[in-house]
Amino acid sequence: MGLTTWTGSRPRRTDVGIAKNYLTRAEIETLNLIVSAYLDFAELQARSRKPMTMREWIVKLDSFLTLSDRDLLTHAGTISHDAALARAQSEFDRFHAIEDAKPRPVDVDFENAIEQAKQIASAKSKRKPKKEAE
Repeated sequence: MGLTTWTGSRPRRTDVGIAKNYLTRAEIETLNLIVSAYLDFAELQARSRKPMTMREWIVKLDSFLTLSDRDLLTHAGTISHDAALARAQSEFDRFHAIEDAKPRPVDVDFENAIEQAKQIASAKSKRKPKKEAE
């Protein structure tokens, strides 16, 4: 599926619609650093009591990213949000079907226990019976 991050032992349907769950650890760490640095900048602006419009924040963010040698997203892309979610859900359904077809750990343990019981029974039947004392 391409997921790299999720909570719990298995990915859930809700995990596949979150874009950052497809980032590598290094990419997530970089994203966290960028967000933290920008929020620190925003806090400095707020402490200076400098009012800013959303348009001004967008310009500041673009300048911040440019200063950080980051590429700017200049278009909305070629795939709609709905199409991306539909594809992610489809991939999850395929993944889930494959996972559900695999035996669960309890089933594997049960099969192993049955095999061990058969081996014990077979070993007992191969033993020579003890002669009773006269």
